[in-house]
Amino acid sequence: MRFTDIRDDLLPTGQLTIWVPTDETAARAAHAPTDPRRTSHNQEGHIARALARHLDPELQAAVTDPTAAAGRAAPTGWLAVRFDVPPTNEHGLRRAFERWIDRHETLRSGFRQDPAQPGGMAIERFTLPPDWVKLESVELGHHTDPAELADHLEDLFNASTDAVSWPAYVFAAISSAGSTSVILAFNHLNVDGYSMLLMAREVRELVDADREGRPANLPPIASYLDFVEAEREMASQAIASHDAVDQWNTFLGADGTVPVFPLPDGLPPGSQIPQSSCCLPILTEAEAAVFSRWCRQHGVSAGAGFLGAFTLAVNRRRETLADNAEETERFRVLVSTHTRHEAHWAESLGWFTAVAPFDVTLPSGLDLDEVLPTVDDAWARAKRGAALPLARIGELLGQPVEPRFVISYLDARHARGGDRWEAWNSHAYFGDVGPSDEVYAWINRLPTETYLTWRFPGNDVCRTEIEAVTALMAQIIHEIVSTGPAAHRTAEEISKTW
Repeated sequence: MRFTDIRDDLLPTGQLTIWVPTDETAARAAHAPTDPRRTSHNQEGHIARALARHLDPELQAAVTDPTAAAGRAAPTGWLAVRFDVPPTNEHGLRRAFERWIDRHETLRSGFRQDPAQPGGMAIERFTLPPDWVKLESVELGHHTDPAELADHLEDLFNASTDAVSWPAYVFAAISSAGSTSVILAFNHLNVDGYSMLLMAREVRELVDADREGRPANLPPIASYLDFVEAEREMASQAIASHDAVDQWNTFLGADGTVPVFPLPDGLPPGSQIPQSSCCLPILTEAEAAVFSRWCRQHGVSAGAGFLGAFTLAVNRRRETLADNAEETERFRVLVSTHTRHEAHWAESLGWFTAVAPFDVTLPSGLDLDEVLPTVDDAWARAKRGAALPLARIGELLGQPVEPRFVISYLDARHARGGDRWEAWNSHAYFGDVGPSDEVYAWINRLPTETYLTWRFPGNDVCRTEIEAVTALMAQIIHEIVSTGPAAHRTAEEISKTW
């Protein structure tokens, strides 16, 4: 299941249908009592940006039209997943979707402006009880061109995933005589990347159970809203002397600067442009298994090994471009990591992520096995910085911390149903976030392959650099997993394998 831009996937064509709440459900949501449980720290920024859209008259139509008929909607940074389901009709899908919403409380919960402060930035949460959410289908026409369908879906998802226009998600299906492909799209406030990996198995099981007239074989699930309350309570008790704050103080330094992409990005200082993305393979699963064993033999996890290889790749690329090698030895990046530390959160939908401040200095000329102990120590320090939500860190530091260069490692091999993703034609997408100077990289290890997905400023200069880093990272690891020195592969050669 690769995470890509939706335009990078060859979508199936056919009749497009979406499911939206009935008028009765919408009325229930509008008058539902306030839920005293709070937003997560992660959700606050998303909600604030969504409220700003609501307060902009030029964007009102875009954020209230679930069919995107009003034209291009402002980007929300949505996440989506696509997978095939067994033969069923629209009513079978509707029942499966409704039961799935009942299963995950975060999908029955939303945010709205506080009626006591109309027109302002204050919000409150509401949550509907199980069995209160009913859906109805809306037909959006027959599509024969995959590229046009991708454009239409992007607008649909932007218009339907506004953080304070419940629901902040939309369910769609593309049906033809021989297949039905489901696409589920969400605002980030409801889900993280790992949540997307859980959906295909659960929804397919609900479809099968409905068709066979039996209860679904799915275990009870813990609510993300309860996780949020526990996290907020923990974070509220932290003080400025907390170890996580110390880690961030050291990381940010006296000038309080967050790391930026340390290679040319083609942007004048302070400028932002629309983002591009690409997805580049690094290893087959057989090669990744060899690399994982090699990491364990050297006393570190595979995650630390991949982070070390990425660090070396960036530093080596910097060395080729720099006049002074000493300037390329220190590497700083934010690392996105999960907060599903207790087993009962393992299969809940929600935004279970934190950010760690990774800072390491590696003398040039060393190989991966020589730098692993230093990288592992730096990663251990970084994880202590992820003990508090980033927004709370900013509060305790007295300054906001806005990520601009982020790396993440996701091991998805053990997600339920992962061994059937290929058979189900599963694919994940991320939506446009608008103009930015950010660079994000995700190392994704799947049951069949390991690859790098990048989101970066959309110009040739930055693309050249991220492709060069990917090629160097692949070369560093292939020198370990192969029997002899690996031949250098260019970014173009890597891309051709897909």
